[in-house]
Amino acid sequence: MNSEELPIFKASYDLLEKMMELSKELPKFFRYTIGTRLVDLCLDMLGQIYRANMSRDNRRKELEELIVCYRQLQMLLRVCYRQKAFSSGRYAVYIQLLDSIGRQATAWKNKMDNEK
Repeated sequence: MNSEELPIFKASYDLLEKMMELSKELPKFFRYTIGTRLVDLCLDMLGQIYRANMSRDNRRKELEELIVCYRQLQMLLRVCYRQKAFSSGRYAVYIQLLDSIGRQATAWKNKMDNEK
């Protein structure tokens, strides 16, 4: 299956678009620190999904790195929310997308573990 057709890729791409929008609207201090990092992590996740889908040898490594990016995104969004950089409604949307990505990445990794 083409990477762009995977539900995890689509959810990650949606999250990237939301993080790009968010980074433009964040207060200046957050925009150039955390906002940039949020976008970079989303781009990293898309790359890891692509590489995991294309590779048999390094799939486990890519999925583990994807989960690390997922956790970092969770933490950075929590920091922004607690600093009142955006509303609770927006936070709920971001977390919902992130949860979907996390569940899919974990299921993919567990499937790999069970295939051994």
